[in-house]
Amino acid sequence: MAIKVNENLIPDWAIERQAEALFENVAQGMPGKPREVVWLAALDVAKDRLVDQALMAEESDRRNYPVDEVVLKREMKLWMKQNGGKNAFEKANHPLIRNTEDLRRETLSRIKFNRLLEEESACEPLTEEEVKNYYEERPDLFSSEPSVHASHILKRVHDASEEQEAEKEIGEIKSRLEAGEDFADLANECSDDSAPDGDLGSFGKGKMVPAFERAAFSLEPGELSEPVRTDFGFHLIKVHSHEPARLAPLDEVREQILSYLTERRKDQVFDTFLDGLKREADVREVSTED
Repeated sequence: MAIKVNENLIPDWAIERQAEALFENVAQGMPGKPREVVWLAALDVAKDRLVDQALMAEESDRRNYPVDEVVLKREMKLWMKQNGGKNAFEKANHPLIRNTEDLRRETLSRIKFNRLLEEESACEPLTEEEVKNYYEERPDLFSSEPSVHASHILKRVHDASEEQEAEKEIGEIKSRLEAGEDFADLANECSDDSAPDGDLGSFGKGKMVPAFERAAFSLEPGELSEPVRTDFGFHLIKVHSHEPARLAPLDEVREQILSYLTERRKDQVFDTFLDGLKREADVREVSTED
């Protein structure tokens, strides 16, 4: 079924092309659902999107936005460059752009859409109080977890036949460390891991295998662990520092919050505008024979 939006017809082939382009994204939100069900959902999303676009195109045409031919050609060239040059139409597999005429039409519509979007999403600027309230309501977004900076020396164990030898070697390395040899030097000389100086950097909980994590977070800075057995083999761990959980100060994240809340407000303002267009529009499904 095609869709008629006021006096403009969205043909069934355009809906199907749009649904094809949206199918994978829709499927990701419907894990385990039969392909036929996902396809019906993709068709619904495609219809909604194309109706919105038709209403925006109609409104932007009504406002008769001027479009500079130089700008139009530049945007068309940019699309071609980003989508494969001379073979762009074959490579892009775009649901609505199959030739130069399609590209010109869609580029012109996009430029006008952007003008309409800019005009109808204009909103009041955020106040400092709104920024502060959001910061206080969502501390989880601006908090870092506790972390530890550690290095290790690893002797790998690939199978049971290597267990005893690896345990012996890690014990000998531990003795050399306790005798005063440098951890980084021994890591470079003896470790089966490729990290320079054995340095793993900083990591939070959930980033390492459980036995390694427990040992690392239990050590004091400068302290050397006993041999730790994991699925990789035997480790010696040295902790350099601990970083406690930290809430970023408002000054550090103010611009981030301001940007997010402004974009959210713009979206809300534009959605209200678009809802108004929908209420006034005559949108109905029609047979292709109509």
